[in-house]
Amino acid sequence: MNINYQHGHTSGAEGLRDKKNGTVVIMEPCPITALGIGNRLTEFCDYQKDSILQVRSLAELKPVLALHQPRLLIMELCGKSESVLDGLRLIADMHDQVPHTTLLVCTALDEPRVLRQVIASGVRGMMLKQEPAVALDHCVKQVLAGEKGFSHRIRQRGLHEAAAEKPLTARELDVLTQLFSGKSVTNVALTLCRDIRTVSTHKRNAMLKLGFHNDGELYLQGKWMAMNGPSFVR
Repeated sequence: MNINYQHGHTSGAEGLRDKKNGTVVIMEPCPITALGIGNRLTEFCDYQKDSILQVRSLAELKPVLALHQPRLLIMELCGKSESVLDGLRLIADMHDQVPHTTLLVCTALDEPRVLRQVIASGVRGMMLKQEPAVALDHCVKQVLAGEKGFSHRIRQRGLHEAAAEKPLTARELDVLTQLFSGKSVTNVALTLCRDIRTVSTHKRNAMLKLGFHNDGELYLQGKWMAMNGPSFVR
């Protein structure tokens, strides 16, 4: 299924209400993958076609969330020309902006550090695209029942235990974004109008949460955070 959302478009809105499971939004940059997710939802999770909306980027997702307040969001961590840091920031914002939307992350990025960080940010469930399609059915049914919906592979690796960890703060995400754009700590402080010691503290705290011990590890092993693409999907 590939229902494209256009800003300001409301035709068919009546059909999106009063469905058994409410509205679901799929944020997935690959139309083929989005089609597959939509088909699983209609065939195995009791969703009707007219209750499913599909967008391809975080930028498109924001107005959809504000307008429809969906019960369920299934999302990749970023879209074309967006980064994982953008996805982490949106997930953090969702708790305040759409608190009643249940979030299930379905990602191709098999990087333990980012998966643990996403789980720490409070998502209801997570699965990897490399897993069988039946994993999606299981996770969706679990989260709609008010439970945690982590796939077998996520649990097998113990990643679901990251829920007790501390997520990156908005300031830490801002600092990381600036650092990965090529700026020094001094330039980041100037850009964000913050004291250099404050920026250094944010950087250090972010590195601790992500499990990096020095700048070399941050920039070499943490390059997935600044990926535009999503390169890991192609």
